[in-house]
Amino acid sequence: MDEGTSSSSSPCVSTAEADKQKEVIEAVCAALSTTSLEYAAGGQPVVYAKSTYSPPSDSSGDGTLISLSRGDCVSVLDTSQGKGWWWVEVDGRTGYVPSSYLCSETDLEEIEQRSWQDDEYFDQYATLKIHQEMLSDQPRTLAYQKAIKQCRSCIEGKVVLDVGCGTGILSMMCVRDGGAAKVYSVDASPITEEAQRVIEANGYADKITVIQGKVEDIELPEQVDLILSEWMGTFLLFELMLQSVLTARDLFLKPDGLIWPSEASLLLVPCMAKNQVERIDFWKSLYGFDFSPLCATARKEYHRIPLYNHELQEADCLSEPQELMRLTIKSLSVDDLEYHSQAFDFSVQRDGTLHGFASWFDVAFCGADSGDAGVTLSTGPAQPRTHWNQDLCMLDAYVTVWTGDRITGTLTISRNTEWRRHLHVTIDYAVHREGETVASASKTFGLWK
Repeated sequence: MDEGTSSSSSPCVSTAEADKQKEVIEAVCAALSTTSLEYAAGGQPVVYAKSTYSPPSDSSGDGTLISLSRGDCVSVLDTSQGKGWWWVEVDGRTGYVPSSYLCSETDLEEIEQRSWQDDEYFDQYATLKIHQEMLSDQPRTLAYQKAIKQCRSCIEGKVVLDVGCGTGILSMMCVRDGGAAKVYSVDASPITEEAQRVIEANGYADKITVIQGKVEDIELPEQVDLILSEWMGTFLLFELMLQSVLTARDLFLKPDGLIWPSEASLLLVPCMAKNQVERIDFWKSLYGFDFSPLCATARKEYHRIPLYNHELQEADCLSEPQELMRLTIKSLSVDDLEYHSQAFDFSVQRDGTLHGFASWFDVAFCGADSGDAGVTLSTGPAQPRTHWNQDLCMLDAYVTVWTGDRITGTLTISRNTEWRRHLHVTIDYAVHREGETVASASKTFGLWK
C-alpha cells in the first residue's frame, strides 16, 4: 500500500472513475479527520476496523451488510449510497459497513494502546496493598520457592528474567535459594522503586538489575536461561499478563531455557452455592412488604459476572472436576489466547441443586530433566487456600439434580476484541436423566468488560 494525501489514477481509469475515486477519498478524509491515508493497488483509500461489527441477524443472508473484526484492513469503494454506511471490500468480501466502525491507522494504534488499559493496569500494582495480599499467600509464594530450591541445578550460575517482579521476592529467592548469577527484574509499575530499595537492603544489588518498563519495550544485554512470572488471574487468563510472558520468551529465552510456571490447567465443576441463592432470596420480603419483583434484577446484577474469590466447599461439588484447558507455556502462541472451547460431561455424584459452575487452576514448575516430577501449585478447594480462591459462575435458573444424572455442555473462553485484558466466558449446559434432557441453557459472563 502507498501512503499519501491523494491517489494516482491508473491510465486505464476513466475521468469519471477518477473523479468518483477523488470524491471517496475526500469523504473518507473528512469523516476520519485526517489528511493522510493508505491506498490499495487500485487507488482506493484504506482504513481499519476499530471494533468488531456483526450485522443484524435478519440481514446476515442478504449479502449487503458484511461483518468486521477489530483491526481488519478495509478498502473503501463508495461513500455516497447511504449516510453513515460505506461500500467496502474486506478480505475479498464486499458490502456495507457502518463508517463509525472505521478509523485511520494512526487512530487504530491509539485505540490499541487505550484498549490495553496499561495505565490503569500497572497503577494498581504500584501500591503495597496488593503486594501484601500476594506475599501473605503462603501456598503461592512457597510453591515458587520450593521450585527454585528443588530445581537449583536449573538456576545456579545462570541468568534469570523475572517478568512482573513486584517487590522482588522471587528475584531474591532465585539468588539466595537458587544461586542465580544474574537476575533481571522487570515491572512496568512504579513498584520497581520499592523493589530496588528492598534488593539493596538485602545485599543483592550486584546480582539483581531492576528495570521499570514493559517487557515488550525493554532491551537486555544477554539471553536468559529461565523466565519466571506470576501471571495467573481470574479464570486463569484474566489480565492477559501471559501475553507479556510469551513475548519475553520469544525475545529473550535461550532455545533450551525454561519458563515457570511451565504448564497451567483450568478445572471446572458443577456445584451448589446456597449462600449466593440467599443473597437473591433477601429481596423476597422485607419488613412485611413484597419485594419479590426485585429478585430478577438482583440476580442479573449480582450474577452477570463470575464471582471471583469464592470459597468453594468440597461438599458443594456435585461431581468430580474436569480439566478443560491445559497450556504448555514453552510452545503456546499468542493466537492461542484468543479463543478456547472444550466440551464437558459430568456424572452427578450427589443429590442437590445445580446453582452454577466453579473453576480454579493448577500450575506446574517442571525442571530441565523430563523425569523431574517438578512442583505443582493448585488453587482448588481441596488444597490450602490461596488469595485466588475459586471462581463461581451462577446460573439464572437452578436445576434439581440426582445422583447418576449427567451434565454435559461446553465451556468457551474468548478474548474481548476491544478490551484486550478482558474475557467472555460462555457456559452451554444440559442436564440429562434416564436418557432425557430435563434442562438446558446458555449463559455468557463478562470478565469484566
